[in-house]
Amino acid sequence: MFDEALVALDLSPAERPILDCLPALRQWGVRHLLLTHVIQYGYGHGAALARQQDYVDWLEQCAGPLRNAGLTVDVQVRASGAPAGGVLALAGETGADLIVAGSRGRNVLSKLFLGSVARELIRNATVPVLLEWIEPSADATQARCEAVCKDTLRNVLLATDFSRPAAAAENAALALAPKARQVDCLHVMASDEKAAKPPLPLMAQAALAALVQRIEATGGRGTTTLLEGNAATEIARHAASQDASLIVVGKHGQNWVASRLIGSTAARLCEIAGRPVLMVP
Repeated sequence: MFDEALVALDLSPAERPILDCLPALRQWGVRHLLLTHVIQYGYGHGAALARQQDYVDWLEQCAGPLRNAGLTVDVQVRASGAPAGGVLALAGETGADLIVAGSRGRNVLSKLFLGSVARELIRNATVPVLLEWIEPSADATQARCEAVCKDTLRNVLLATDFSRPAAAAENAALALAPKARQVDCLHVMASDEKAAKPPLPLMAQAALAALVQRIEATGGRGTTTLLEGNAATEIARHAASQDASLIVVGKHGQNWVASRLIGSTAARLCEIAGRPVLMVP
């Protein structure tokens, strides 16, 4: 499912941990990386455009260790009025089947909010987006950050509501299942839904069990979890309690915004996950 990944870099101090984590994508089947930086043009950005070759040189330095790790790596710098739009256009041109980006931006003051570029990527992407969670390290005074992305397939958490839009996330988890140590299939019921439909827990358990059967058919190992409450909150809480290494979730789902806009549950989850999230459109 994943062969070519486009990695969007903004050259901030937070990017080094993301680069260190990229070789782990070989577990996903990724063999080719395209490292890119999009220069934003417009008022006040002339100096950045003049430094384009500097950015190319920087990306080439980043590519060296990745090539040594066995990945094929290309680099590309382009200019765009909107960085996210430039990344998405490049992904379409190159046929990338995965976009990788950090979940914080340069101007983010709180780790509870996504960076503007990352938010635009997950809002408009038509291919899966892997958001690498970045947070301040102990060396925060030097603005160094670390990504929580070690061994991303160690304990995968698939969050689904069984809707048709969520099927894409389920298929992505199934593709990763043979390479993962475990895939925990999670469904969160709203309290009012449970009260209105008493058979709902049994139906949900049956649907989760069917997912595990599909995972086991691929050679993977699956478990089931059924929770009650607010979807985003419970998914993040469960991921933390189980030390999930990756959350896989659909961009849309039942009772989420059924359009190109990211649903409220998905948006909130990306803000509070505290670990990598694979957002599948």
